[in-house]
Amino acid sequence: MARNSLRCALHDDPSDNWSSVGTWLVGLTIGAVGGVAVALLTAPKPGREFRGQITDTARTIPDRANELVDDSLDLYASALNYCQLVVEEQTMRLKRAVAAGKLAAAKKREELELGGSSVLPFQHR
Repeated sequence: MARNSLRCALHDDPSDNWSSVGTWLVGLTIGAVGGVAVALLTAPKPGREFRGQITDTARTIPDRANELVDDSLDLYASALNYCQLVVEEQTMRLKRAVAAGKLAAAKKREELELGGSSVLPFQHR
C-alpha cells in the first residue's frame, strides 16, 4: 500500500492538470456547438425570423422594465397608504380606550371616596 501512494505522489505532474483542463474545455466547446446545432435544426421558425423576434424582444425589454418598476412603485405606495390608515385607526382606538379607562377610573375613585366616608361632597369636613 505504501508503494501505491508513493507511486501516485511521484506521478503527480503539473502538466497532467493542464491536460485535464484542456480536455474539459474541448468537451465544453463540443457540447455548446452541438447544442446550438440542435437548437437551429429544431427551431420552428427560419433563422431570419427568429433573429427578428429576438431583436424585437430585446427592444421591448426597457419598456417592460419601466412598466414593472412603475407597477412596483404603485404597489408600494398603496401598501404604504394602507399601513398608514391601519396605524391611524389603531391609534384612534387606543386613544378612545385610554379615555374610557380614565373615565372609568375617575368614576370608581369617586364611588370609593363617596362610599367610604359619611361626609357628602357638598359638606365641609
